[in-house]
Amino acid sequence: MEIDRTDQRILALLSKNARMTNKELSYEVGLSASSVHERLKRLQESDLIAGTYTDIRLDRLGLSLKALLFIQMAEHQKTELDRFLREILKIPEVRAGRMIGGRFDAIVEVVTRDTSHLHRLVVERFSSREEISRIETSIVFESVEQRDLADTLELAHQRS
Repeated sequence: MEIDRTDQRILALLSKNARMTNKELSYEVGLSASSVHERLKRLQESDLIAGTYTDIRLDRLGLSLKALLFIQMAEHQKTELDRFLREILKIPEVRAGRMIGGRFDAIVEVVTRDTSHLHRLVVERFSSREEISRIETSIVFESVEQRDLADTLELAHQRS
C-alpha cells in the first residue's frame, strides 16, 4: 500500500500514543478531523494498522522476571513449528513466540514472578514437550523498545 507524508505522520504520531483522538491528530497534521478519520479508516482497512494496544506494566503486578527461551525442535518436528508457536500463546506466561533461523528454531519471551516460577514453567510446560529437543534460557536484565516509528517509517518511504 502506498502512503503519503500525511499518512506517515499519522502513523508516527499513533506509534507514540495510540490513544490520540482524531481532533488531536488533525491538529498535528493540519487536516480536518473528518479527513483524518477517513485516512485512519483506509489505513485500518488495508491492514496497515492492525490494532491498538495498551502497554501494561506487568512488573508492577508482580510479574517482574522476563526471560527468553531459545528452543530447538526435534528434527522430525520442525514442520510443526507454526502449530507449536500458536499453541504456546495459550500459556499465560508467554508474551511472544518467534520463528528464527540459526542454531535454534524459536525464541519464546516469557514473564514470571521469580526464578522458581520460571523453573516450573520451563520444566512443566516446555521441557516435557516431545517436539522440543533443547532449551536454553536467558534472563532479561533490562530491555528498551523503540515506540516512535517516525524514522522507521521514513525508511519505508525512501524506496530505492
